[in-house]
Amino acid sequence: MAKVTIDINLPAYQYQEMYRGSKKYLVAESRDGRKIQLPLSVFQRFVTRKGVYGTFEVEFDENRKLVNIRKTF
Repeated sequence: MAKVTIDINLPAYQYQEMYRGSKKYLVAESRDGRKIQLPLSVFQRFVTRKGVYGTFEVEFDENRKLVNIRKTF
């Protein structure tokens, strides 16, 4: 399984705009320079009043399908 680390700084108003609008995905650049596209729904459990902030470890299987995402501290 492949793992990437991403840093997300998404204020609440931007998350809401994206979630309500036509955008269903968030494109982020990993710390090693790769761009990944993730469904906004995977961040739903991490949303606070301020938005989505933090460092996340994302795991993919051999077919590049999302297996797990967790917030690191």
